[in-house]
Order: sequence, then C-alpha cells, then structure tokens
Amino acid sequence: MKRSLPQIITVAILLMMVYPALVEQRPQANAQPGSNSTSPLPQDDSAAAPAAAAPDDAASTDDHDLFLVFSINNVGYIDVCGCKRKKVRQGSITRRSAYIDQTRFHHQNLLLIDGGNTLFGTDDGKKKDFARQQLLAKAKLIIESYNRMGYQAMLVGHHDLTLGLPALLDFQKQAQFPLLSANLVYADDQQLIFPATTIIESAGIKIGILGLTIDTIPSYFLEKANPERPLALLDSIETAQKLIPQLREQCDMVILLSANHIGTNRQLAAEVDGIDLMIDPMIELGNHKIWIDEEDSLETINNTLLARTDSQGARLGTLAIDWIDGGAPMVSLSYDEAPPAGRSTYWYERASMEPHLLEDPEIVAMVDAFRKNAEFLDIAKLPPLHDKDKYLTSATCSVCHVEQTEFWQKTKHATAFASLVETGDQWRQDCIACHVLGYGQAFIAPEDAEPYKNVQCENCHGLNPDHPRDPVNHQWPAVKETACLVCHNKNQTLEDFVFMRKRPQVACPLIQRD
Repeated sequence: MKRSLPQIITVAILLMMVYPALVEQRPQANAQPGSNSTSPLPQDDSAAAPAAAAPDDAASTDDHDLFLVFSINNVGYIDVCGCKRKKVRQGSITRRSAYIDQTRFHHQNLLLIDGGNTLFGTDDGKKKDFARQQLLAKAKLIIESYNRMGYQAMLVGHHDLTLGLPALLDFQKQAQFPLLSANLVYADDQQLIFPATTIIESAGIKIGILGLTIDTIPSYFLEKANPERPLALLDSIETAQKLIPQLREQCDMVILLSANHIGTNRQLAAEVDGIDLMIDPMIELGNHKIWIDEEDSLETINNTLLARTDSQGARLGTLAIDWIDGGAPMVSLSYDEAPPAGRSTYWYERASMEPHLLEDPEIVAMVDAFRKNAEFLDIAKLPPLHDKDKYLTSATCSVCHVEQTEFWQKTKHATAFASLVETGDQWRQDCIACHVLGYGQAFIAPEDAEPYKNVQCENCHGLNPDHPRDPVNHQWPAVKETACLVCHNKNQTLEDFVFMRKRPQVACPLIQRD
C-alpha cells in the first residue's frame, strides 16, 4: 500500500520520538544510579540480574525514612485567642492531634518532639489564686494531650518553670515521655533534676536527643522556682561539648533541643561537632519570635541544621528525612536538582494548624471540659471583692448620658463579651479580662458577669464612684492612651495600635455643658 508524503513524514517523526526511549531500555540501564564505576557491564543477562537488585538491597539496610514533627514555644496555648488572627485562627491542640493522627497513618516512622516553653506564657508568673489554679489545670490538659498524641520528648524551657519546680515535677510524673534538661541542676550539689538525654529507636536507627535550658535565667528566678532548694544552670556550650560526643558514639543521629538565645545556638552549631539537627526557638533580645519568616525557618552552620517554626502551636515544623548510614551531614532535597550521591536528605515544611483541619474529638472533649469546668472557681473559696461597690457599670451611666450610651451600643466595645461566647473562650481567665469590666475586682465567676459584660464606660474613663452624687466636683477625666494599651497592645492583638487613629471610632459624643 502506497503512503502519501505526509504519512511518511508522520511515521518518521514517530520513529525519532520512540528511538531514544528504546535505547534507554537497553541492559546497561541497570547500572546503579549515582555509581562512578567505569567497569564494563556483564554481557550475560543472568549475571546482570543480581547487580540490578543490589540498589534495593542496599536501600533496605542503609536507607531509613524518618518523618520528624516538632512544636516549640507553645507557651500555654490550647487554642488561639479569638482576637489573634481571628479570620484564620491558626493553632489549637485539637487540630494538632488530628494532624498527628493523619501523619502517623501516612508515615510509619514518626518522631514527635517538643522544643520547650510549652506549658506557660510570659505573664503567667504574675497570676495568683484562682488564675494560678486554672493555669495548672490547663498545663495538665496540655500534658495529657501530648500523651495521647504520642510525644516522645519535651525540653524544659524557662517558661515551663514559671509556676515553680514542684509543679513541673508533677507534670513529669503525669507525662508518658521524658522532660529533658542537661544543664538545669540543684545549686547545692549540681545534681541533675531531669534526664539530660533520651535515645529513641525509629526507622531502624538510634536517635539521640539532648535538651538544653536557656542558661541566662536570673538567679532570683531560679531561687523563686524552688525556694527550699534553689536551682542553677550549667553553661550550655560546655555541657554540649561534654555530652554530644558521648551521644554521638551511641547513636546514628543526634538532635539538640536548645531553648537558648539565637547567638548561643549559632555558637553551639559552630563549635560543637556531631549535632545533626537543632530545634531553635529563635530567641532575640530576650524573647522568642511568635511568627517565623520563611527565610528564617532553616539555617545551616558547620554541619548542623537549625530548624524553627511558629509559636503558640500555629504551625508545626516537619522534616521528611531519608537517612543514609554514613551520609551525614544532611542536605536539602530539591526538586530542581539531584542530591549528592550517598548523602542523607531532608524536605522541610511547616504544617499550619488552620480551620480546614479536622479536630480530634477526644481532645475536643477534654478542652470543652476544661473550659466549662469551674474547679478553679469554687465559690466558697473566692476571695472577698472589696472594690465591687466602686463600679457603676453602664446601666448607671445610661440614666443621664443617653446620647453617649446610644453611640456606645453601636461600637464593638458593646459586644465584646459576645465575641468570646462565639469562640467558646468566655471561661478563660486569660481572655475574659479584656472583654468585660472589673474582672477580678467586681466579679470572678463568669456566671456573675452579667452587669459587667462588654467594654464599658469605666474601662476607658476609670473609676469615679462619686460622680452620680456630685457630678460637678467629680467629673470624668479624659481618656488616656494607657487605658487602651492594657488590651490593645501588640502582644494581645498582633497589630500596631495608633491611639489617635482608633480613638474617633469609639469616642462618645461630647457632652453639652452649661
């Protein structure tokens, strides 16, 4: 059958396309990938078969797939406060638990660790009585959640000591994983309080984990944390130089959990050999960063990879590691280029705990019970509220200031408490104070909040209980910026507050005076 010229051209093009693929399928394609050997390949097919199987055999003995997930600087969060990034609401241990369950299904060898500063926040040490009891209850909830998620190690950070060593020792008894610190000791005999290291076997390799608490905690804080037997801290670099070589001899991979200043952690990476991975909280100027920029999430110094992720449980750090015996240091696996032959590789991502993630029903039930539990509000044990009579509330002000009351009712201040109810946070002592009037002085139990709900006149103007009796001699002072900054500060809202710009939005109409 004769073919037309276009058909002949088409057949020729197809042959040109298929030919390279046929060439690639020749026996020499069975050579080991990455091999530099120049020896001739065997001509006998039966002899070639074992050579072709060698890479798979080597992979089964030398390659180890490990999926590492870490959190850091949780600082007492079980959920993200409603006023923080409210549209996204990243965080919550309920979503984290669901994510861990899904991850464990997809990755047989999961390593789950926490980099410390887990249980309490920066200001929790100032709280007393009922607030302290709730903080302790919340810390127990976090530990139990970590138990159920399957955490395998946690560093003792400086914030974890906020409510004292006895409380932390109780949490260690509750935890089904070790709390680590190689340099937190009793001052009198330098005896360790917590284990310095732990060794975990996963993916067919031994992973040694060493914990270092920040070594610049003031002595008065360490004395307050355990008055009967004050604490002390050993130098982090000297401790690492002593213990890392020992751990290196016992393990295939060494991970350092170090809650030190970023300068100290960089020095550790530069001067202490044998650290494969360091979980770094990125502490600068005395405070850790809440949000880590993408370019700061990884840093390599010497042969150590420093990994970081966001605070408050907003995003978890994940490293998919293909560990090869003798293949350290690890190199980043990029889709754009092939890794060097014989080197261990990793792929780093941050998993954001956002609302689209499902929640673990078991942890949800625990969190709901905590929120609704009035254990810390034993009415019979509440302290007397001597200042309760000093609060007038908006109900009193509205009798004379009708126009101002009508304006206030149109502002967000007038619905502040409802926003807590919407997110289920009305029981949280770390939230409620900015959404009501007189919390801790006029009322304590949330069920008693009714006349004090929302941000009212006295939140801004201050207390003036004699004003209704004698308005002329007891006039309200002007609103000062400091009254707003109690709640409208970057620590609470994650936004810059410009008083002169925000004030007109809530400033009541001026009163016409005679």
